[in-house]
Amino acid sequence: MIKLIATDMDGTWLTDEKTYDEELFLREFALMQEQGIKFVIASGNQYENIYSRFPKTAQQMYFIAENGALVAKGRQVLHVDSLSDEDFQTILEIVQTYSDEKVTVSGLASAYVLEKDGQHYAEELKKYYQKLRIVEDFNHLDDQIFKVTLDVPEDRMPKLLSKLQRDYPQIGFVSGSSTSIDMSTKGMNKAVGLEYLSKKFHINSREMVAFGDSGNDVGMLKYVGRSFVTATALPVAKSAADQVIGSSNESAVQKEIWHLLN
Repeated sequence: MIKLIATDMDGTWLTDEKTYDEELFLREFALMQEQGIKFVIASGNQYENIYSRFPKTAQQMYFIAENGALVAKGRQVLHVDSLSDEDFQTILEIVQTYSDEKVTVSGLASAYVLEKDGQHYAEELKKYYQKLRIVEDFNHLDDQIFKVTLDVPEDRMPKLLSKLQRDYPQIGFVSGSSTSIDMSTKGMNKAVGLEYLSKKFHINSREMVAFGDSGNDVGMLKYVGRSFVTATALPVAKSAADQVIGSSNESAVQKEIWHLLN
């Protein structure tokens, strides 16, 4: 019996145009409500960003944001797990080492980018961050910091990810996408958020279904009873999932959820 369905957003739920089939979703969300199934958006993105995409249903939904560091139901924040000062300073040293790459720092109050990376970069990031501030440096942020994202060329990402994992074993590194590396608390991932919900609502992980497409979905895909990835998923995600379905541009996740509910 399914008691919880969790899905990633970018590359999984959303099309390339950052849309989804809202009519189909409202029909299947009504079914989930009838069947007592909790619907969870599990994303590396900012809480405000993912919340805003569900204007009619967000208050009845659950959100695992920032790769598991924040868990909420509607507007009620249930759990927060921010980086320690020590880990954040280590990550800032990494950022300085790779100063040619663009960086985003994600916190509870806002996300932050550097002035040196330019206004255009900040505008691009507004697809993923509703709250975004441009700062001179990251040394004096008055916020609870969840993660830091390093944007890297696609052809460099896998090797750099492996190098960072070897050089800094005390920090958690995952591929946020084919062109980004997320740096956070060691062991932090979307499965941590699902485990919190599991304990809070007494739902066994075998009663959960998850959908994803990237390295930051692997923990979640392995944690649940049944897992799916989209056709465009990274190899590391495909190897962690039970089944590969169509692409996000075909609303494959929504169609599979409809199938599971019926």
